[in-house]
Amino acid sequence: MAQWYTIRCDDCGDDVHICDDWDRPTRFCKACRERRADLWYDVSCERCGTAFRACREWEHEPKFCRDCRKANADRWHERECQRCGGTMRVCRDWDRIPDFHSECAWYERDCEICGELMRIHRAWDHPPRVHKECRAAKAAKWYDIECKHCRGTIRVNRDWDRVPTYHKECAWTETRCELCDGNLRIHRSWEKPPRFHKECWRSVAPTSASCRDCGQRFVISAGTQIFCRKNGYDLPRCCPECKHDTLLVKGAVGALRDQFPFGLETSIEQRGIVVTDKVAVVRNRHTGEVVAEVTMDTEGLISTRRVATATDKKSGDVFGKTRDGSRGLVFRERTADTCRPNSRKRTHRTAMAEKGIFFPNTVAETKRTDGSGTSVTTRMREDGLIFPRTVAVTDRE
Repeated sequence: MAQWYTIRCDDCGDDVHICDDWDRPTRFCKACRERRADLWYDVSCERCGTAFRACREWEHEPKFCRDCRKANADRWHERECQRCGGTMRVCRDWDRIPDFHSECAWYERDCEICGELMRIHRAWDHPPRVHKECRAAKAAKWYDIECKHCRGTIRVNRDWDRVPTYHKECAWTETRCELCDGNLRIHRSWEKPPRFHKECWRSVAPTSASCRDCGQRFVISAGTQIFCRKNGYDLPRCCPECKHDTLLVKGAVGALRDQFPFGLETSIEQRGIVVTDKVAVVRNRHTGEVVAEVTMDTEGLISTRRVATATDKKSGDVFGKTRDGSRGLVFRERTADTCRPNSRKRTHRTAMAEKGIFFPNTVAETKRTDGSGTSVTTRMREDGLIFPRTVAVTDRE
């Protein structure tokens, strides 16, 4: 026979009669069971749609049934954070599984342009070095121009002091060295491109030489040496002053030819020991007798000019003075004008001219200003085998 016993209701504490034969004895009185039954209601699972019971006293209403919750729990697993080594839960359905905790994934570094801090994620394959705003401002400084050689596009920056006008492969070209004829690399943007190699230029450094006429030392510039080497000329042997005086001396000797019935021969001699001076000694071409001398002097105080004075060797009388002159209106040509010693009246004019058809030669041609008589030419000639010297031969055509 079944036995009855009494327990307390878990909710209200009233007596509840329980039978031994009951498989599932209750813990609540009838009133409490009815009240509890009203707390439960039906909810549909959001995943599978199955209805399940939920209690109104639960803080969070469930959205999934028990089976779906279990299946969802199987999708989650744990892995180790690569930064701190701690455990983090990840879902198998995620496209990108994180390698770091949220607090471990980000770090800060300075922007290379502005220096301000920027946040960088450790999972990024190519972390940025500048802010987006700094990158945009930097990109705005670049613009395109046209290469002057190939007409292609060149990217240039507004901050550059010297904006290139050629591509790197277009900027350099090759020309020939004017001295050694070797290849010479020059840049197209150079305003004055070099014409020689550095080594070639050093080989023609300015040098000094002794003037053959006055004996003074003078400097032969590098440009003069290059010009002579290119054209096959000998280096100058006269200083600039003597070279300037040459035409005056030739003009003075050309005018002297009218004073003598024979041809003249002129050579330059140096006189003096401490202070040397050059004198053009005029001789009879046939006998070698000295008939006249031509000396150089300077006239004027403020505006000075050179003058050649021709003097008779025997009497000491002055035949005439030769000064610089010119002719031509558009293309001016230098001449040597000879005047009488005590007047400014011009008697002779001397200018350089080309003589000869097959083998032209440069000579000094002297003519009388009144048009009378024949012209007189002065040619340079080398005399002597052992001790060669340069003389000027003056005679009528």
